[in-house]
Amino acid sequence: MKSAERPDAPRRTAQSIADDRRKRDDDVKRQIEKERKTFDEKVARLRALRLAKEAADALPAEAAPAPRRARAPRAQG
Repeated sequence: MKSAERPDAPRRTAQSIADDRRKRDDDVKRQIEKERKTFDEKVARLRALRLAKEAADALPAEAAPAPRRARAPRAQG
């Protein structure tokens, strides 16, 4: 059968193109969501590490005594 004999051929072609586009759009949206989730997890992990480091850095500063001044060398004479 030729396409002139099938009046619904252009509609089916357009529908096929629309279905393909919708599938690609869905794939792209899923990929973007996956990348966003990965990025958010990375940010959360790095934030937790930074906060832990800041907390660890703050503890010794509070607990440590004031640094001693260096003594001047004795004069030999």
